[in-house]
Amino acid sequence: MCTILLAWRCHTDAAIVLAANRDELIARPSAPPGPLSVDPFVAGGRDLVAGGTWLAVTAEGSVCAVTNRHLRTGQPQPPDPARSSRGGIPLGLLVDTAPEDVPARLAALGPGRYNAVNVLWVSPERALVAHVDDTGPVRVIDLAPGTHVLTTGDVDDRGRPKVAMLREGLDAALSQGGDVDVVTARLRALLAGHDSPTGAPVDAACIHGDVYGTVSSSTVVTGATGVFFEHAPGRPCVTPFARVEMPSGPMPAGSP
Repeated sequence: MCTILLAWRCHTDAAIVLAANRDELIARPSAPPGPLSVDPFVAGGRDLVAGGTWLAVTAEGSVCAVTNRHLRTGQPQPPDPARSSRGGIPLGLLVDTAPEDVPARLAALGPGRYNAVNVLWVSPERALVAHVDDTGPVRVIDLAPGTHVLTTGDVDDRGRPKVAMLREGLDAALSQGGDVDVVTARLRALLAGHDSPTGAPVDAACIHGDVYGTVSSSTVVTGATGVFFEHAPGRPCVTPFARVEMPSGPMPAGSP
């Protein structure tokens, strides 16, 4: 992913309302979301080049997603192929790590192990973001209940025009009220937007490009009635969302 909108524990019907665009090289092949692990059950898309995923969801409604990370100064650096694939992080955190161990696991992701990456891990009870790069130790941030935006920089960094634009839209989507389906629809509309606060195409939510751009979009809702994972296998401005099959069952105690 390169754009993640999160409303965490701020809607009465859902602990997690998440909407995200995957921005990637257009020619990079991937498989649509499906089972990545059976026990425990985890669903997500699969990158067919490195084999990892950009966003994964458990049957209990926890989510882990990664975005590329770019420092404020200088041009983005090409990834070092000798480093571990960032796409392996979500499954490692959702399958192999107990929730209480996630902060330590995030702190151990760098520096030097992975190319620069932002990691979001969110459950109905806790939400964490890790900023991983070679400038120093990993910064692990506990998110407060509310709205959050994560792109290629620090979480909620309003000094980045794209983040400021998306945060304004996200806050408006929640403040207007409505049930969770209505709010989710507003977030999808926000992800489908082509306005750029800087005029640069990459600062739009939905990026159109011949080489690089928005290639898919996903929404995840974790509420008292279940986990709802939907995916659009193309730009969200023109591509319908379809349900990803998830096991049904009672939600954890932390759900609204």
